[in-house]
Amino acid sequence: MKLKLNIIVLVAAMLPLGCGSGPANSSAVLAATTRADRSEIWITEQATDRIAILLGPHGSGARETIELGAGTGPHMTTFSPDDRYAYVSGMGNGDLDVIRTDTQQVVDTLHLGKVATHQAKPSPDGSFLLVAQVGSKSLIKVSADEASQRWIPGAALSFASTGRAPICSVFRNDGERAYVSLNPTGLAIVDVPTMTLVTILPTDGFIACGMVRSKDGRSITLAASGGGGHIYQFNIATETLADRGTLGAVDWHSFNMVPNGTIGFGTVPNGDEMRLIDLKGDRASTLAALSLHPTPGAGSDQPDSMGVSGDFVYVSLRASGKLAVVNFRKRTVSYLSVAPAAVSINPANCMGCAVHGVAIRS
Repeated sequence: MKLKLNIIVLVAAMLPLGCGSGPANSSAVLAATTRADRSEIWITEQATDRIAILLGPHGSGARETIELGAGTGPHMTTFSPDDRYAYVSGMGNGDLDVIRTDTQQVVDTLHLGKVATHQAKPSPDGSFLLVAQVGSKSLIKVSADEASQRWIPGAALSFASTGRAPICSVFRNDGERAYVSLNPTGLAIVDVPTMTLVTILPTDGFIACGMVRSKDGRSITLAASGGGGHIYQFNIATETLADRGTLGAVDWHSFNMVPNGTIGFGTVPNGDEMRLIDLKGDRASTLAALSLHPTPGAGSDQPDSMGVSGDFVYVSLRASGKLAVVNFRKRTVSYLSVAPAAVSINPANCMGCAVHGVAIRS
């Protein structure tokens, strides 16, 4: 594994910082600027087996590149609760790479399958991970000992008898329940201490990783693919789904939202757009459909994964290899070139995708 540091000039729309009239305003601006300067945007380059890390305000600073083993096919990045470690899933080789975020060095590699390790989700206390292994249709519990830098696979829950594969997980606050999206449909409720399946709730299509827990930990907002974006509210106390309606996009992939849960975002690959979603009422509705289509031609961009930070949504364009930087309040969009455009893409597993996962580390 090699680490390269490249300083590049990125073409992006930059927002001016306002000048405060007094010490309080000046301090607020300085604090916001400092946080932005520290932020990192981790983007998986699935076709070229690399991770691009964009630094600084809106990803406009230096770029760092972590090169992984040939055939890794890095799909998603998640971070330990203390941000010391990054967990990178390999759709190409089935591995899970553990990376120290301060040194950007791979410190461990777990061989969890021949192909298709999709997501590793750290528990709220960081003591273990739940890893979705699509190839074997299993959810694998991995103990995490950061002090000794040891990650050990343990019990696994097989979904093979259901004909479905686990994709992504969200935890209850205490870490003893996990809610796992399934392909092609359904939301599984898993008892984590025993690694047993409690039940599967039906959903209108595929949720993918479009599940976001509320700040208070009482609910999860999620979006399935049916109806061009079918929004649900999952009540964690009662473990029931409430239907919040469909959005009618031409297709659907990812969902994310602001921390207070009032505005959501959804990507529409075949429509080359991102939906801004009003989540304040009982029924979700579209606030705006923002075009994310900088590249001429049909299917030439394909918005996919998203990371949210402040007023910005960072969206991977899996076909063109660009990152869309969206100020959702001002409804402005700029683009950063990250990776070479894809030659061909398999939508089922994103093999060949120029870029895919977007994760924010601050």
